[in-house]
Amino acid sequence: MSLDKWIKTEKEEEKKKEDEKKKKPLKKKPQSESINQNIETTKTHDTRLKKLTKYILICPKKSCGYQKTLMKKQLIENDKICPRCKGNMKVKK
Repeated sequence: MSLDKWIKTEKEEEKKKEDEKKKKPLKKKPQSESINQNIETTKTHDTRLKKLTKYILICPKKSCGYQKTLMKKQLIENDKICPRCKGNMKVKK
């Protein structure tokens, strides 16, 4: 028995795969478009950060010592209440 028929089919399959790769080139986005998209996303991200303010809230009680940082446009009264001791927290911008 000969294995020629198996060897021939493998070679033919390899040739078919190579031909398919040559016929269908990969579609890539031009680099300028992808760079422009990245720039636009960073611009929108920066504008969102400019609108937000960083607040550092510290509980004045020494026994509690709770701290948290919030990024918001404005604080509400519930933000100023300490979740541990239910006291008022000091606000720093």
